[in-house]
Amino acid sequence: MEKNKKEHGHIGYKIAAVILAVIAWLAVANISDYQTTKEISDIPVTQLNGDVLEELDKIYDVASGDTVDIVVKGRRSVVGALGRNDFIATADLSAMSITNTVPITVEAKSDSVKNEISITCVNNTMRLNLEEKVTQQFPLKVETTGSPKNGFAVSSASSAPNIVKIEGPKSAVEKITDVKALVDVTAKCASFDTSAQIKIYDAYGEEIKNDKITLDTEIVKVNVEIYATKSVEISVNLRGTPGDGYGVEGVVFQPQTVELVGPEDALAKVENIDINDQSVSGMTEDFQLNVDIRDYLPDGVSVVNMPPEITINVSVTELEDKKLTVTDSSIVLEKQNSEYDYELTLNSYTITVSGFSDVVAPLTISDVLPTIDCSSLPVGNHGNVTVKLKEIDGVTYEVSGTVSVNVTQKTK
Repeated sequence: MEKNKKEHGHIGYKIAAVILAVIAWLAVANISDYQTTKEISDIPVTQLNGDVLEELDKIYDVASGDTVDIVVKGRRSVVGALGRNDFIATADLSAMSITNTVPITVEAKSDSVKNEISITCVNNTMRLNLEEKVTQQFPLKVETTGSPKNGFAVSSASSAPNIVKIEGPKSAVEKITDVKALVDVTAKCASFDTSAQIKIYDAYGEEIKNDKITLDTEIVKVNVEIYATKSVEISVNLRGTPGDGYGVEGVVFQPQTVELVGPEDALAKVENIDINDQSVSGMTEDFQLNVDIRDYLPDGVSVVNMPPEITINVSVTELEDKKLTVTDSSIVLEKQNSEYDYELTLNSYTITVSGFSDVVAPLTISDVLPTIDCSSLPVGNHGNVTVKLKEIDGVTYEVSGTVSVNVTQKTK
């Protein structure tokens, strides 16, 4: 009996010991799983109901608040395991204030976690930049890169469509100056069709990359015409006469040859480029002409690797007059009849030469070589006979007075 009492007493002690151990463990566990806080940074903020602003023809950009920092409070065992991927941050744009700010809401993804923690946002506001949305049409330029095979060139490059509609923030669209489709023609020697991506550029030639800008077409079909080239000479022949007392001393232009490209049948029609419709009429000073070579080319033919416009510099100089002394001995009598004698009489006869100074200044009567053809002069006195003067480039003559020739039979 007494033995049984002792056994029951030992069991009681054991139960008490277990209970005490459990209590001690719970106490220790509760002490170690204390309340704590944790800061979690850079949680991405998702924007909701952005279509509300788009319906007002507004485009928005996040000025600040695209991420949010929070402080989480809860038991250490819960809080310690949390990171930014365990939370959802949202900004409902339909709740935007008149100052263009939107409150940010953050909550835990897990329902079980929501009941265990509290969340405080360090920065709980998203600030937006609002701008007017505009739509504008731009011509699409097809631009080639690289060089075709030697002896060939790009005649034309076109796209379908050739107009692009662009939509985006007004400030961004206003920066667009060029819309291009780039096509590589390296080593090409025949026409071809391809597709090309459209790119937009600013005034500095820099490509504009803005996810707020949209194009109604991203890829276009492009046709590139490539033909053999041909080199031809350029000539300039001016029309008209300068002002009285003036002459064209020189015409200078570059280049004097030009390379052309086009279909074989069209290119065959061009042997040279003759610029013959420009006038110097009435000019009394130097002047410059800008001429577009394309005006002198048949359809389908274009200029290769140079601007199509050339500059022609025309030098107009005042002419110099010089009166030459004429004597009867300075006039040559040709084709004389050996049976006749010839006697000349100069009736106030003078010769005035006119031209550029460097040409006229050294001239003498012997250079002019006044000549009378006697083959048609019979015996008798012939007044006002024709005196021929030698043609000299850049020189004109003015003659006054007359020359008479008295033809007599020689005495035997």
